[in-house]
Amino acid sequence: MQPVLSPAACLFLRQLAPKVAAQGRVKKATSQKAVQEVLSWCLTQQLSGVSASCLQRPEFYFESGLLKQIAGVQQALGQPDFRIDISTLSRTDAANISTIEQKSIGIKPRQQRVLVSLVQPQLVAGIAAQVLDIDWQQLPLAQFDALLVVENLDCFYQLHAFTLVLTYTQPLIIYRGDTLYSKGCKALKTAWLKQNKPALYFGDFDAKGVSIALNEGYNAMLLPDFSTLQQHASTTMLPDKQLSFIASIKAKTFAAELQPYMQLLCEQLKGLRQQNMQGITLGMVNFNA
Repeated sequence: MQPVLSPAACLFLRQLAPKVAAQGRVKKATSQKAVQEVLSWCLTQQLSGVSASCLQRPEFYFESGLLKQIAGVQQALGQPDFRIDISTLSRTDAANISTIEQKSIGIKPRQQRVLVSLVQPQLVAGIAAQVLDIDWQQLPLAQFDALLVVENLDCFYQLHAFTLVLTYTQPLIIYRGDTLYSKGCKALKTAWLKQNKPALYFGDFDAKGVSIALNEGYNAMLLPDFSTLQQHASTTMLPDKQLSFIASIKAKTFAAELQPYMQLLCEQLKGLRQQNMQGITLGMVNFNA
């Protein structure tokens, strides 16, 4: 099998190319790992301008002719062309330009995808679809008036079991994400917040859940009214491993309506799991006045 330049070596060449184009040639120390790999590869492919003694010299001058040769041989061998940044491509798109599979780089299959809970189930092939797996970039964000992010997957799938009171008519409801969907959620939320529209969090009322809601750009959290929360909250639903979040939560300034909630959490150390909020009316508790 023909040797293949590593992603690091291809990145080195891709960053080198504009400098060579501007200066005519660029000097690089042969002690650099990427330089050694590229020159060794060129020797194996018997490219002109690269001699066996080049690795023994302290420096090597890269010129445009050599870079063109490298790209041409890569294409002929079905290897990734260093001029194309594969990290920005999906695996299917990368397969169209190279026969070499490189699963460690490129856009992962779910990297741009999110799970969306449809307010009105859609009929697909006679099946009422409630959840949609979609590339977030295909969503018309301007058409939605609020973003609601749901923390736990089981609650996301059973969202119909919760009584949510929202003041928005067209909310976009998505799952916060695990290792499979978290990157898509993060990218969508970054784009959403640039629109200056409200972002709501619905998750566990515990130290970690509240910390996420307070520190990741959300405007409000869906919770029971305070008297109802008092009746259902318990110290058993605030894990000891989350106590490290309490100090940073207490250091924040809260809106008046949120203060009793924070006292319950931070002083009485009581929480309420999202799953235990079923059957309770949940409204928006704002973080800022």
